[in-house]
Formats: sequence, structure tokens, C-alpha cells
Amino acid sequence: MSSRRNLCAFGITTVLVLAACGGGGTKSASTTSPAPAATSGSSPASQTSAPSAATTAAPGATTGATTPATTPAPAGWTVDTSKCADSARAEKAITGTVKIGAAMPLSGSPAAAFGPVKDGFQLYLNYASEKGLLPGYTLSADIRDDQYDSTQTPGVVSSLIDSGVDMFSGIIGTPNNLAVRDTLNQECIPQLLALTGSPSWGDVANYPWTTGALVPYDVEASIYATKIKELKPGAKVALFSINNEFGKAYIDEFKKKATEFGFQIVDEQTVEAGDNNPPTTQVSSIASKQPDAIVAIPLGLQCPVFLNELANAKAQTPGWNPPVFITNTCASKLFFGLAGPAADGVYTSNNLLDSNDPKNATVPAVKTFLDAYAAAGLAGDPGVTEAGWSVGESTVAILNAALKTGTLSRKTIIEAARNLTYTPSLARPKVQYKMNGSTDPFAFQTLQVLQWSVASQTFTEIGDPITDFEK
Repeated sequence: MSSRRNLCAFGITTVLVLAACGGGGTKSASTTSPAPAATSGSSPASQTSAPSAATTAAPGATTGATTPATTPAPAGWTVDTSKCADSARAEKAITGTVKIGAAMPLSGSPAAAFGPVKDGFQLYLNYASEKGLLPGYTLSADIRDDQYDSTQTPGVVSSLIDSGVDMFSGIIGTPNNLAVRDTLNQECIPQLLALTGSPSWGDVANYPWTTGALVPYDVEASIYATKIKELKPGAKVALFSINNEFGKAYIDEFKKKATEFGFQIVDEQTVEAGDNNPPTTQVSSIASKQPDAIVAIPLGLQCPVFLNELANAKAQTPGWNPPVFITNTCASKLFFGLAGPAADGVYTSNNLLDSNDPKNATVPAVKTFLDAYAAAGLAGDPGVTEAGWSVGESTVAILNAALKTGTLSRKTIIEAARNLTYTPSLARPKVQYKMNGSTDPFAFQTLQVLQWSVASQTFTEIGDPITDFEK
């Protein structure tokens, strides 16, 4: 692994760039809220004990509260701190304030797509601090701008380490997380809930301090392939994807399943990161092959732009109307609404309740979220913001599980993260955060297939949530 002094050099040389956004600088969004009186969990300890595997009741599933309550269970996976750059710091008790760092796009075009995620993440941490959901502690979020550019992420993370953060959570982007993974693992700083579905986050042996927040791409790709097999056995499939690590990883996983199911890949088209122009040439090529199904992995504003261009191609090709499956990073009312009629009937997926759907308005946890959203004066699509809220909630659930060991430290935090089962308050039925050391290294592996309805402006559930990939 590279040392911390090589972190910035790695950022300069890496070629995994998600978006070539102009401008720069490090913009910070920090929040510190008053904490309740200190408890035994905030007192220093000379020795840290391995955390227990914990099972957590669904916070707010029936009551509307979103306190991640944990119940200790037998001891499970532990991390070795002997090779840490500073093993004493890894085991040192955190007292008073838990400083949580994150790198997210706060400026440039990616901020329009992911700004609401940042808002939701910070909103929940504010809420948890104000409600005293981590007894004896204040939660401080320091979120700085990397413009969704992995060459900037190392510098941002380095500055956050220098500022004294205890941990990281919710860094957005596969290459962005990869750009700092070596350093954070050598430093033994928890890199929790990476907002990406890369299968890379399952490498517990080499990167024990890094965990993911999203359903792995291979699971999502397998679920879509299974649905295509049901709708169009032996289908001819066209692929459209963003030309970066995210798109490539996703396409590679889908191709594996396509081979298994006997699909024929008749066309593969890509779009460059940050290019939000209509992909006329790519879609024209796809239409010329008239595939039986299309799998699309665009990003951000590319989602509605692709769907609108595809609708134009369909209009010019009578009788051709293949089912379209689009990555769940596009699964928001904002993006589908921008696509208008072109999004009708498009398949996607999610594992969270849709806070935009009127039928969920009476769900206590949804009401809690929407009340906090309104009180903060946020605007836009709550359905995107809730993703950040849920990551914030999972972060606090992990911290509470670590606190129950008697010492809150970097060591107990990562051990709690990898030994925890709990149900997020906004989770769809059957969805759980569940990790079990290296045996089950992914937090979420259940998805609900959805189909967008223009008439109702909501997602329709297709079948039951798919739990086949849970371990």
C-alpha cells in the first residue's frame, strides 16, 4: 500500500477520472451540533475489545424515530492493527466529538446530480446530533469538494486527515474511493459506506477498512439479466454505458450473466463522463441493430438525455419498442421526470422506499425524513436526498454498535461495521444492512425491481424484493 505522503501523487497520476469538471478548490460543509452529557462510552480506555456482531432493530420502522438501537451478539470479525501506520491512534478512544469526513461533488456539473445526496447525509447527521442518537457525542460532518474528479479526491482526503477527522463515510464515486483506499487502509482510518456498487469493496483481506453502501453492480446486473431472460428468452441485447470505471465494471458483470443466459450482445456504445449532449450517434447505432432489450448505465443528467434520444429513435423505427433497463443511480423522480414520456415503462431498481410516492406519506420514518427535509429548507427531489439520509443513518448505527463495546475507536468502528445486521428506517421490505466479516462483505444485496409510470409519476414494484444474493 502507498504511504500517506504518496496520496497526492497518486491523485495526480491516476487515470480514473469520473468527470472533467472545471474549477477547483476545497469547499467545506461543516456542522457541529450540541451533544448530550457524556456517558461511559466517551471515557478513554486503555484497551479496545473486539466488537460483538450486532443485530439492530429497524429504527423508526413503526414508530417514526430513527435511532439505530443495537443489541450485542457473540464476538465476530476483528481487524489487525499491528501493521497500521499508527496503531495507537487506531485503538485510541474517541471522545466528545466524532469527526466524519467525506469527499463529494459540491461544484461543477456533477453537483447538480449528487448535491442532494450530500444534503441528505449532512441532514441525518445534524438530526442525530440534535436528538442525541449517539449518547455522549457530538457528530461533526466535514464534507469537502472533489468535483467528482478522482484526481482531486486524494488532496481533499489528505486535508481532512490533517484537520483531524476520525473516519470517512459516504465518499461518492468508484475511482474516487479507489484513489484513497490504499492510504486510508494503511492509516487504518475507516472508509465506510462508499457510495458506489463496485465489487472492489468486498476485498476484506487486503482492504479491511473499506466498505460499500450500494448493492454491488454484479448483483444489480444479474437481477436485470434475470428479468430480461423472463421477458425475452435468448434476447439480443444492446449496451449503453458511461466510459469510466463505473460503466466498465457494470458492463463486465452484465456480460458474464449474458453469457450464462445465452444472450447475444449486438451492440455496445459508450458516452464520455461529463458529456451531457444527446448521444445521437450511439443511439442510432443501437436502433440499427433493433435489439430485444437495452441495458443502459449513464450517469447524472445523461440518464434523461439518453432516454429522450432513445425515444426519438423508437419513433423513427416503427414496431421497435424494446424493454429498457437503466442503472438505479438514475432511479429518481428528478431524472425520470426530465425524460418525460420517454421514461414511461423503463425498468430500474432500488432498496429504499420512495419518499415521493404518496402511498408512503404515512410511513413514520418517511414522515420523519420529510419533516426534517422541509425544516432544513431543502428543495429538489427528496428521493435523491433520502439516499444520503440513509447513509448517514447507517453511519450512526455503526457508531452505536461500536460504542456498545465500551470504547469508540477507529478499530471498534470498522469492526462494528463488519459485524452488524440492522434494518434502515427507509428500507423496502426484506432489505437489511447485513455484514459478517469476510464471509459477507457487502452491506446490501437485496433490490426491488421497479418500473416508472409517467401517469402516476411514481415507481411500480415488479414482483417481490429479490433476496437471492444475500448470504
